[in-house]
Amino acid sequence: MNADTTATMATLRDGTQVLVRALRKQDLELERRFIEALSPQSRRYRFLCAVGTANEALLKKLTDLDAQRDAALIAVVDDGGTAREIGIARFCGADLGKAEVAVTVADDWQHKGLGTLLLTRLIDVAKQHGVHELYSFDSASNQPMRQFAADMGFQRRTDPEDATQVIYTLSLAESQSAEQRQSV
Repeated sequence: MNADTTATMATLRDGTQVLVRALRKQDLELERRFIEALSPQSRRYRFLCAVGTANEALLKKLTDLDAQRDAALIAVVDDGGTAREIGIARFCGADLGKAEVAVTVADDWQHKGLGTLLLTRLIDVAKQHGVHELYSFDSASNQPMRQFAADMGFQRRTDPEDATQVIYTLSLAESQSAEQRQSV
């Protein structure tokens, strides 16, 4: 499955409809607005450092994906006639069957099942890219991520090179598909 063929409407736990689709190179401004609307804590958790305004180099890196190694799915809603990105799940560097993963949900859209929805769909895309393991480096103080990772079946260990970080890993051979997770 090509990430470009994944544009579908999805319903969150509260009944809200969102469009889930592949991130495109043309989404640079959408991504900028998304990052800048995140709380300082959410930006720090996402980038493991303080990020205020997203610069052009970062935005280009985030939106100009190598289709052989990277994929990103975003959730978009209509916000008064303007598209608003409210969440993203991405993997990058799919080499030797492993890829780094990140999931970020807008602060006002958290706890509605959006992160789970995006990651579950991204797992299906990753499997089709030949990825058998996802991993993530996160702040050890990020309690919401700790719970989310546990709920999604990730294993957690302290980063041996930085005690302030943890490494999460998920074997995709053991993870459920989007259809299996929705039927639970």
